[in-house]
Amino acid sequence: MPPRDEFAELFEVPEQPDIKVVDEPVAIKMPKFAAPKINTPKLKLPKLRVPEVNDAAPEPEAMETPVKPAKTPRSKLLRRVLNGIKLVLVAYLAFFVWLAFDTSHALQKTKALPHHRIADTAGTNWLLVGSDSRRGLSFQDMKALHTGMDNTSQRTDTIMIVHFGGKGHTSLVSLPRDSYVVIPRHMYGHQVINAYHNKINATYSIGGAQLLTATVERNTGLRIDHYMEVGFAGIRDLTDAIGGVDMCVPRHYVDKNSGLNINKGCQTLDGKTALAYVRMRYADPRGDIGRIQRQQQYLAAVLHKVLTPGVLLNPMSMKHLAKAGTGAFVVGEGDGISDLGRLGLAMRSLMKGKGAVKTVPVATANGFAGGQSVVLWNKHQAEQLFRSLGAR
Repeated sequence: MPPRDEFAELFEVPEQPDIKVVDEPVAIKMPKFAAPKINTPKLKLPKLRVPEVNDAAPEPEAMETPVKPAKTPRSKLLRRVLNGIKLVLVAYLAFFVWLAFDTSHALQKTKALPHHRIADTAGTNWLLVGSDSRRGLSFQDMKALHTGMDNTSQRTDTIMIVHFGGKGHTSLVSLPRDSYVVIPRHMYGHQVINAYHNKINATYSIGGAQLLTATVERNTGLRIDHYMEVGFAGIRDLTDAIGGVDMCVPRHYVDKNSGLNINKGCQTLDGKTALAYVRMRYADPRGDIGRIQRQQQYLAAVLHKVLTPGVLLNPMSMKHLAKAGTGAFVVGEGDGISDLGRLGLAMRSLMKGKGAVKTVPVATANGFAGGQSVVLWNKHQAEQLFRSLGAR
């Protein structure tokens, strides 16, 4: 008996039973799981239309360029008219820009506002002054216009305040030239003159525009912001530049001092006649008050004529008006074209009846004080008037 190998026993493989191979597959039953339900949003996609190509694309040579419709004579004429209108508008704009620039540099200016001012008041106040200056007149002109030959001393025949931009409408207030008022403290030469009473028109000959402005401020309580002055030559030249003014004269006047000889009725006044009409007072029984009313009438007539399309849209008329205006008017040092434009708009509202034209209330037009004939204000009513314009 062979010896026993212990290691062989360790690796001895036992005999396997016979396994029958079955060719048929064995069915394996798997557990059933319920699939989760997922709600997917429904997207509405646009339907794309696929063009149907029935024929082959034409050759480039066979493609025809679209033909533009021919312009009719009517469309050509309309285009030419529109282009012409554009050129006219551009030319008008360029002309008025040039005119404003030229007028601005041609304005005559003077020191009109006093050194010592009152406190600021509401709105804007212009002081309009008509002086008896003969500047610009020859000796022949003085003789023809009956202005006299005195070209040294000057006084104011017209004093008006134009107020606008405050709480109320535009107002024009006339101050009689013979108003007896307080002349404020001022310098005369090298001498200090204390306040005293005198006619308001005397201030211009004593201290010029600055003393006149200071006197108006002192007696009205209104701070003057701008100043404009016109002389005899200015009234004549301005009137002639706009082709005369249309005025209705209430009666027949003959006045040797002004040279006025005019019939009753509505008529067109030239420069010479208009100047005599606004200056005359001795042939008018109302005296200084009557002259104020005629000056207001003349100013309204000038504005009515100037602010018409026949003047504003006529380049030659505007050129003549600007030339006459720069030669006739003297404004304050700080005044310019824009200030004059705002004044023009304010005066236009007066012309349309949207403002008030007044004269300072008078107690007596034939008073006597300081050894001379004067106009005395109704102090209480005058104070109420100026307070309504913003005076303090």
